[in-house]
Amino acid sequence: MMALLKKIKSFTAVPWSTKWLFMEAVFTAAYVKATLLFLPFRKVALWLGPLNDQPDVPTTPEHQNLVKKISFAVKLCDRYTPWPTECYTRSLTAKIMLKRRKLPSTLYFGLRKDEKNSLQGHAWLQCSGITVTGFCDFSQYQVHSRFS
Repeated sequence: MMALLKKIKSFTAVPWSTKWLFMEAVFTAAYVKATLLFLPFRKVALWLGPLNDQPDVPTTPEHQNLVKKISFAVKLCDRYTPWPTECYTRSLTAKIMLKRRKLPSTLYFGLRKDEKNSLQGHAWLQCSGITVTGFCDFSQYQVHSRFS
């Protein structure tokens, strides 16, 4: 019970703009998760944009700040939602949120072999050089495809 009260207290201390982004991230992640469960990839691919395209659009400091806030909101969403949000779900959630604000981003799909020699996949999102989701050592992954 104390843990819940502590979380409520910390949530009330957060600025309203962050609360709204968090709530948007939760609802968008729920939508993405449900869609991924019921639709084939070819339908989801329509959200992703052109294959192997990588726009290099410079952003203003205000846009960079917004990208960081969206990244933070998606991290909070991952932490507090009752359903698991894998890297793919987080990346699609952030991509949709950025697209609503007309900020271009690139979604990467990468593969690597682990110590057991089996393939491991990972998805991450970048916007104007800023990593939004999927933080890891990207040099370990061979980029399979990217969508803008």
